Amino acid sequence: MSLLAPKRLAPRAAAPQTESVVLDPPAREVSWPDAEAEVMPLLGPRGKSMLSWWRDKRPYAVEPMQGFVHRRIFDVRPEQVEPLLNPPIERWPYPYGANKEGWEIEAVENMTGGEPLVLAMHRFVEEHGRVPSWPDVKAWMSEPDVLPTFVGPAWQMYHGMPEGLRPTHKRWMMAITWRIGKAYLSFLREMDFLSRMIHRHGIPMRSHVVVDSVLKLDFWYGRSAVCLYIKNDYHQRKVSPQLVSGHVYDIALSKRHKVWNEVARASDSDLENLADSIRGDNEGRLAA
Repeated sequence: MSLLAPKRLAPRAAAPQTESVVLDPPAREVSWPDAEAEVMPLLGPRGKSMLSWWRDKRPYAVEPMQGFVHRRIFDVRPEQVEPLLNPPIERWPYPYGANKEGWEIEAVENMTGGEPLVLAMHRFVEEHGRVPSWPDVKAWMSEPDVLPTFVGPAWQMYHGMPEGLRPTHKRWMMAITWRIGKAYLSFLREMDFLSRMIHRHGIPMRSHVVVDSVLKLDFWYGRSAVCLYIKNDYHQRKVSPQLVSGHVYDIALSKRHKVWNEVARASDSDLENLADSIRGDNEGRLAA
């Protein structure tokens, strides 16, 4: 390339006196110490063991991930994300009809580096103040400072393979694109959700790459956490830990879209119901 009850949404009607109330917004940044202070008290033994396992098995990822501070994602508005959700096909990661069997290569899928691909997307937002388009991502992933995240090691692996076992250059490029494209589309789904919850539903959701990538909790606020997933044959719910306090809400995004170059989204009614439930979970944090 140049590249809502716990575990199930059970909407809770908002009390009449809280219908127009907006939750107190925390500071407009989330560092790992912030996330740790807010999320760790909610976790049981399994959640804490997930963090311990990650630190032991991925020591090279700990410093860059725990050192990252999210700021500008919370300012992204829905109208800035929406044009990216159904772009012209030339600005979509894959051509019509592309599929896992024709594009994926196991060795590329199983590559692990110092940072998850989603962190590279977050770095773009912090540096540029906007969510990237697919052409932006292709250029960004090949920037000298970002190249070691994934593209560089992927090509090093390619050139280190025995010649007789090495796929064609084009086929390897397709596998790299497939892996990065999946991470990008997942990031778009999350940014669409986050921007709508904050700016249209008044819920100041929190996020940090460690909580997302390691604990498999996409967002949280107070005693409420959210897990996004696509309910179909290829994408299943991420295995996130049970909370000892509060609720994990599943938001199942639409199944395979009818339009090829279109990102799956949560419905407005699901987000409205979720906002009501989060308000119910966090009544003590409601603004006056």
